[in-house]
Amino acid sequence: MTFLLKRKFIICMFTFNIVFVIILYSFLQTEKMATYSYMKKLTYSVIIREFEEYDNDVSQTVHHIHEVLGIHVPIYIVTDKRTYPPLNISNDHIRGTFVLDFEMDRKRITDAEILDAITSDLIIFVPDGARIQNKTVFNRLIDDFNLAKFSKAFALKTNINGLMCPGMQINVQRWRMTITDFDGSEGLCDYIEGDQAILLRTETLSELPSPWTIPLTKSLYMQFVIRRWKSFVYTPLVFVPRITFRNPKSTEIFKYEQKKREDKLYRKFNIKEVVHKINAEHENSMYYGCDRETERCFTSVINNIPDFLYRGKWTPPCCLRALQETSEHVFKVFSNASVRHWLEGGSLLGAARIRDLIPWDTSVDIGIYQEDIPKCRHLVKTGNYEFVDEKGFLWEKAEEGEFYKVEMYLHQTM
Repeated sequence: MTFLLKRKFIICMFTFNIVFVIILYSFLQTEKMATYSYMKKLTYSVIIREFEEYDNDVSQTVHHIHEVLGIHVPIYIVTDKRTYPPLNISNDHIRGTFVLDFEMDRKRITDAEILDAITSDLIIFVPDGARIQNKTVFNRLIDDFNLAKFSKAFALKTNINGLMCPGMQINVQRWRMTITDFDGSEGLCDYIEGDQAILLRTETLSELPSPWTIPLTKSLYMQFVIRRWKSFVYTPLVFVPRITFRNPKSTEIFKYEQKKREDKLYRKFNIKEVVHKINAEHENSMYYGCDRETERCFTSVINNIPDFLYRGKWTPPCCLRALQETSEHVFKVFSNASVRHWLEGGSLLGAARIRDLIPWDTSVDIGIYQEDIPKCRHLVKTGNYEFVDEKGFLWEKAEEGEFYKVEMYLHQTM
């Protein structure tokens, strides 16, 4: 009996070992195939997107890339308008040049058409004047990116200064972008600052609504943040410090032009406030889209509801700031004239609940006594005609009822 039990035990153990070996072999083969798929050699294209007409190194950059990586590497140039003077590059050295701006004498190319023309797995945006160390480090970069699982893009420094990784948050509803100190983890970043090349998959670029908007790096990272994508600062040196402008005056021209491009970017992406958080207690805000000379922050108002509320957004922050400044001015005028005044309606509710304007407010409601109107020369003047006071605020009286309206801007109607 004991002999039979031992025999059965040995047979069971032998069977178990065979099954275990089969399972282990299958697992290792699966891992091998997965590793092979990761290590499959990816194709890549080079895109030069940003350069200046008045001072550039595009032709030498193209020549250098082909010299280091090989003439077979596709290079594309994407530009807003036809460059003048024309770039000194033959069609034999680049795969294609794409002009984005509308011109009457030619068909405007679309983002999709550009992406369809790029057949490679990867795209690397190379800044004008960049120089690659050698082909070996570049190939290692491609292999490392192929193994990356959590980052949508690699950033590679192309200048002496390193890259910085501040946090970026975009609140579409509030029209606001906030940039803070580094808050990433394990090298993954929301936004990467500095002179850089960017490596990403062609498929990733095709998912963005505006893949070619400049300034390119900020534009790409803003679109990444909306999708909660992360990027990675690749620390091995792939590029040597790039060639900058030859003419010293070009640097000042570039700063001026870049500021205009950044303003245009914020307006295109509907960002009206950019907050730079220095620390937990200090921050600086820059406003875009509202000043005394611009049109109002929104278009039509139907049934007393501005169009942005229909689109699920709150009052633009620059408009809220204008409301605050206007109401403070009116309070000061009334106080100096001994006109008794108080908040009413939604304005009173906001003051009581959050000690501020309600984020979707479009007006500040102030109540006064009718017998105090003669005390205030602004109200007396407004009873006869609209006028602009010494601080540039427009006062007017409603056509019906005892209502007065004060506006901060001549062009605004808030």
